[in-house]
Amino acid sequence: MADARVGRRTGRPPTLTADDIVTAALGGDLAALSMPAVAKRLGVSHSALYRYFPDRESLLRACADRVVRATDWPDVDQPWRDLLSSMAGALWSCFDSHPGLAQVALTLPGTPPALVTVVDAIVASLCAQGFVIHDAVLAVDFVSEVTILQHASMAALDDVVSDADSRSTRQAHQDSWRESGVVTAGGLDEAAWHGRGWLEGKLAVILDGLERRVER
Repeated sequence: MADARVGRRTGRPPTLTADDIVTAALGGDLAALSMPAVAKRLGVSHSALYRYFPDRESLLRACADRVVRATDWPDVDQPWRDLLSSMAGALWSCFDSHPGLAQVALTLPGTPPALVTVVDAIVASLCAQGFVIHDAVLAVDFVSEVTILQHASMAALDDVVSDADSRSTRQAHQDSWRESGVVTAGGLDEAAWHGRGWLEGKLAVILDGLERRVER
């Protein structure tokens, strides 16, 4: 008779770690993250997660911190316009790689420690290039906020309007503007509805304004 224990794992069961939990959380849409869903991915009781993270927000901060540490941030020694544009590009890549992160960034209480370090370095570079510290912090915040909002807005365009209306949010907006003089005059072209939309144009407006402010 075959031994019923054949194939059964022996020794101590694997130990759950905070890193395991963060990895599991990053495997899904962060905007829809729930402790029970993460626990299910790990095959543990969701109460086990609370030994490492007291609430959903603390887990989300840890996820964001992991993403920031893994991101290839721009060289802070480059000219300030290039630096801020590259920072926006790095943020966009983070959001593309981790669904829901942009939406989470809009409401997450507290700032991940790794991001504080990144921002400190960028602000120091801007100050070395002629910014007063208030304007340096404002510039980083403004560029970051526009990038976050733009990504979250573009992602939302793929959502279905409702069970009764199968159009995408993008299509609903396009239908609303179809007869507008703004659209027919070319002020709202097809590129505005896809990819990064008008991110580059918005950044150009911000950077042009900052350039005039720095030159004063």
